[in-house]
Amino acid sequence: RGYLIAAPSVFRSGVEEAISVTIFNSLKETTVQVQLVVKGETVSRGHGTVLDKGTIKLKVPSGLRGQAHLKVWGNRHLAEEGYIFHNYTTVTVDSKGSSVFIQTDKPVYKPKQKVLINLFTVTSDLRPVNDRVK
Repeated sequence: RGYLIAAPSVFRSGVEEAISVTIFNSLKETTVQVQLVVKGETVSRGHGTVLDKGTIKLKVPSGLRGQAHLKVWGNRHLAEEGYIFHNYTTVTVDSKGSSVFIQTDKPVYKPKQKVLINLFTVTSDLRPVNDRVK
């Protein structure tokens, strides 16, 4: 038996983050719970059931920044087998970032051809950061 938890090392405040869970050789569904803990206080939690693979969503509160603990555990009915795994790691919570998309007029260029591009800067929810850049 074993498990694999994959999560971002940097969480963005105000964003719903995804934590990927894989439980190897799983015969039954497992309830998986996640918590984001800051200074000993749980600021967000999520849960779901996983059979082999699944994703648990965790909404990071707006305005949160700094270090936090991401706690993840999986259990079945406590009367049966109890906890299968329990673990935690330190993550960084940062403010929302922006992304830059670059669009070209063709996929491949030959030497000395003119390259035409468009640049799009968007927030994490894909809204434009500002109006058209000249």
